[in-house]
Amino acid sequence: MGRALAWDLVNRGGRVIAVGRRADALEETRAKAPEAIQAAVADVSTPAGRDAIALAAAAQGTIHAVVHNAAVLEPVGALSEVSLDDWRYQQAVNVEGPLFLTQALLPYLAEDGRILQVSSGAAHRSLQGWGGYCASKAALYMLYQCLRDELGARGIHVGSVRPGVVDTPMQTRIRETDEQRFPGVERFRRLKAEGQLQQAERVADFMSWILLETGDKQFSLEEWDIENEAQTRLWKDTRQV
Repeated sequence: MGRALAWDLVNRGGRVIAVGRRADALEETRAKAPEAIQAAVADVSTPAGRDAIALAAAAQGTIHAVVHNAAVLEPVGALSEVSLDDWRYQQAVNVEGPLFLTQALLPYLAEDGRILQVSSGAAHRSLQGWGGYCASKAALYMLYQCLRDELGARGIHVGSVRPGVVDTPMQTRIRETDEQRFPGVERFRRLKAEGQLQQAERVADFMSWILLETGDKQFSLEEWDIENEAQTRLWKDTRQV
């Protein structure tokens, strides 16, 4: 999904710093538009990784938007069995990463800049076997609300988007999960079989529209959801103008 978004933004004339832990995957992303995409190999869960991303931003001088897309689903299984190390790593990626990367990037964010957090339906309902993921996404949703209020006074706009169930490698891993660890796995297998997964390119277009074409209040006021008919109608209507 991050790759699709990077390409979509470049197609709209933007320049992108693509961040990830795997250099080979980043180079595949960058190869499509090497003059417009800069790759930064970094782990958002670590201070060193966030510093590396900040250095890349500093080299650009000014950045206009930040998208917090990094997240891990694992560990999957009962909360009564989760290890402390696994719990801490998941929260470090999904919650600490967005918060402290935001802090690190604020000096380089343009006035009237935007921060978009990638949320999930798991932020708003419990899913057996996904306790850590649900908790982390619920925390991220509250960070969106708190940062929206804090940074709004500084002219920085914070938004949140639910991209739906997207056809990504994470979904492949979900479908391969044992039912004892994740009792709800059959729903995700059925969505794939019935062709109901969101395509990354469609989600990327939705996210680019949110980032680039909505008003400031509209961007931040409430969480965006690609399955919300009223919100997607606004998006589609602009495509017909």
